[in-house]
Amino acid sequence: MLGHSALELLEKLVPGRLVMAQLRDDARRIDRFYIPTRYPNGLPGATPFESFTREDLQQAVAMAERIVASATAIIPKDS
Repeated sequence: MLGHSALELLEKLVPGRLVMAQLRDDARRIDRFYIPTRYPNGLPGATPFESFTREDLQQAVAMAERIVASATAIIPKDS
C-alpha cells in the first residue's frame, strides 16, 4: 500500500475488530497532522512551529500510542 494515511492503514485491521473500529477518529486526527507539520508551506501564513502547541503534540502521541498498542495486540507475532 502506498500512502501515508493512518486511517487507511487502520482500515486494513478493522474488519471484525471492534477495538480497531473505535480508533478511527484518532487515525483521522493523526492524518490531519501529516501535511501541515511536514511541509513549511503546508499552512498559509504560518510555520508548523507557530501553529502547533505542546498540547497538540501530546494528544497526537497519545492517539498514535493507542493505535499502535491495539494493532500490536492483534497482529500475529510471526507476521
